[in-house]
Amino acid sequence: MRKLKTLAASLGAVFVLVAAPAAFVAADQPNPQQSVSEIKSLAALAEPLPASACQRRSAANSAGQDIFLSTATPKTYTGTTWQNVDCTPTTFRLAYGQRALVVADFNAESDCNGTSPTNGQWCQTRALLNGAEGAPVAAESSSFAFDSVAGGVNNWEANSMGRAWEIRCLTTNGCQYKFSVQTRMHDASVTGMWLDEVATHLTVTYGNPAPL
Repeated sequence: MRKLKTLAASLGAVFVLVAAPAAFVAADQPNPQQSVSEIKSLAALAEPLPASACQRRSAANSAGQDIFLSTATPKTYTGTTWQNVDCTPTTFRLAYGQRALVVADFNAESDCNGTSPTNGQWCQTRALLNGAEGAPVAAESSSFAFDSVAGGVNNWEANSMGRAWEIRCLTTNGCQYKFSVQTRMHDASVTGMWLDEVATHLTVTYGNPAPL
C-alpha cells in the first residue's frame, strides 16, 4: 500500500514566474476500448482530425474568464521527467492591478501501468500556473497519485484533480499567465500512463479575496 502522506495547502499569490518548457516523451495511441469494426465505422463517418485534435472553448465577461480544453485522442506518457499533458497548455491575461482566483479542474480516463501491479507505484500529475504549482501542494513533491498501477493493464478509471491560485497583475502593460497540467511516472518500474478524453476547465474569477 502507498505510504500515508501529509498534504499542505498553499494559498499564496502567484506573480510572473516563467515555467521552463518540458519535453514530451509521449506517443499517440489507438483506443484499445474500441473494436476494429467500431474504429473503421467511426473513421468512415468522421472527417480526418489532426493528431492532437485539441479543442479550446472560452468566454469572457466583466466577472472573469472560462476556458475549457479537451481532446478525445488517447496518448500514453512514459518516463520519470515531468512533461505537459497534451491539450492542457494555454494562456490568459489580466490587466494591470487586476486580482483573480484561478481554479483548474482536470479529469481524464486513465490507465497507469507498471512492471509489478502489486509494488504500490503510481502515475503523478500536477498543475502549474507560471511555474507555480496550485494548492493544495503535497508536502512530499512526488506524492500526489493521479492513478496507480494496481489492477494491471486495461484497468480504465475516470480520475480527476483540482487546484487553485490567487493572482494579481503588477505589470503596467498587463500580465500573461501560462497554464499546463504535467505528468510523470513515480519511478522506473512504472511503464506509462494512458490518458483519454482529457478535459481541463480553467475558471478565472476577478476580484479581491472574499472575507471570511
